[in-house]
Order: sequence, then C-alpha cells, then structure tokens
Amino acid sequence: MKYIAQIATHLFHPVFIPAMVTGCYYLFNASFFLPLEVSVATGQAFLMTCLLPMCIYLFLKSTGLLRSSIMVDNVKERAVPIFLNIIIINILVFRVWENTSNNALKVFFIGYAISYSIMFFSVLLKKKYSIHTASLCSIIPLFVDQTSTYLVSSVKLLPILLLIIGLVASSRLYLRAHTNIEIIMGAIIGFTPPFILFFL
Repeated sequence: MKYIAQIATHLFHPVFIPAMVTGCYYLFNASFFLPLEVSVATGQAFLMTCLLPMCIYLFLKSTGLLRSSIMVDNVKERAVPIFLNIIIINILVFRVWENTSNNALKVFFIGYAISYSIMFFSVLLKKKYSIHTASLCSIIPLFVDQTSTYLVSSVKLLPILLLIIGLVASSRLYLRAHTNIEIIMGAIIGFTPPFILFFL
C-alpha cells in the first residue's frame, strides 16, 4: 500500500498537473487548433510549469535554501516555490499565450493561480493545506465546462477524475503528509476559484 501511495503522490505531483491539463485540453479540442499550435502551446506549458519549476527546485536545493524533498513538506519552505509558480503561471497566461485562442485554458490557469495565491497566504499563516488535492480539484470546473460546451457525456470520464482525486487524497493521508482538514481545505481552495470564473 505504501508503494501505491508513493506512486500516486509522485505521478500526480502538482508540478505535473498544468502540463497534463494542457495536453488533455488540446487533445479534447484537437479539431479546433492547428497541430503546430497544439505542439507549441503544450511544449510551452511543459517547459514553464514543469521543467522550469523543477530546475528552480534543484537550484534552491543545491544552494541549501530548500532542504525538503520534492514534496516540500516543511511549511516554512513552501512560500518561495508557491510564489514562483504564481509568477510563472501569470507569465504563461498573460505574456506567452497573450495572442492564443485557448480561452477556457486561460481561465483555468487564472483560477489555478488564484488558488496558489490563497495557498501562499495560508503558508504565511503557517497552514499547510494540500496542494495535491488543490491542483487536482481545480481541474473539475474546466472538465465540466468543456463537456457541457461540446455536449459530451461526462458519465465515463468524471468518475475517473474523481477516482484519481480520491486516490491521491487517500495517499497523502496514508503517508501522513496531511490531516483530513488539510486535504479538505486544499480541495476547496483548488475547486472554488476556477468554479467562480467559469460559472458565476
């Protein structure tokens, strides 16, 4: 069970979620975009939201400014990575993708950045809410928006997403990385901003 929990935790690490979402978004909307546009935008998302944060983590780790593992379990050390992610996401949305037509994806990332901003202030208050569940739950409003916009049945796909969220949340609890409250608060923080932007 421990190995399954560790695999789930690493496979769906927050650093991978933006690139995964971007890839799935373009896969879902492939007929509306040129293949080159899909490749470039997905590559940009991977480089900026996955590769760059990993390089920054390794730099901070090598200089001794960050001593935690890739999970950054120490609440005091979470502020810098979270803040840098907020900056990176804003640069991606408002500069790199300024002239692209992936509006729903932009809305998702803005909501994602707001969730991260809330996480940042919670860290300043010494609260360690689950970024894993926040990242995964932020996908739900985008998923519902896309399936409802294109009249695609979500009966088969939504349970898979909820199953992944449940698996990761359970894994974080099993590994004692978070408490029940931290998992729930992470889910609420992740879900609420994108939901408001999409539906209110």
